[in-house]
Amino acid sequence: MTADVYATDDGLRHGVSNSQPVGAATFNIIADADPDLLGRVGGVLNLFNVAPRAFHMEARQEGTATVDALVDCAESQAELVARKLLQLTSIRDVVVKFARCKSP
Repeated sequence: MTADVYATDDGLRHGVSNSQPVGAATFNIIADADPDLLGRVGGVLNLFNVAPRAFHMEARQEGTATVDALVDCAESQAELVARKLLQLTSIRDVVVKFARCKSP
């Protein structure tokens, strides 16, 4: 099996394991309302290799857009993706909030 290094897939490093996300990250993104914004943000979020639990995009009259996404992931993954989002030319700001899952 091949590891996905971009999604921090090292679950097989110590043998077979049941790797579960340790929390969830909420991304609040402010960007220019460019026609390709959805594709660009979606491409970066694809690094998680899971579908977001929630995703909302809203364009405003002044030419900006807000994107909110909730994704199950590890905290280090959330930080990596936030940095990647900030590298996109149309992104003005990214705020990421991480919440750990409660242990059973």
